[in-house]
Amino acid sequence: MKALEKVAIFLVMIGLERGRSIIGMMDSDEISAIVPKIRNLDELSQETQECVWTEFMQLGYRDNMNPSEILSMIRLLFNGSKIKDKEGRKNFR
Repeated sequence: MKALEKVAIFLVMIGLERGRSIIGMMDSDEISAIVPKIRNLDELSQETQECVWTEFMQLGYRDNMNPSEILSMIRLLFNGSKIKDKEGRKNFR
């Protein structure tokens, strides 16, 4: 699974309000990359959700993070730069 797909799953998993606040901080290119991925998500298996959740926890996600901190953490998957529809970090499963 590509990093962009995992970000889409993660944004859905953290809930509509938090996900929207993070997307609201993205630039138009990032929004253009992530929104279609979110819209195209099918039913997520429990295994997929657990895998994505575990990986984001390993990246440092905590429930008390603000949207800006979460977006910065997400961008680590893209080598610290903006979110794009290309492979992110190679070691992100």
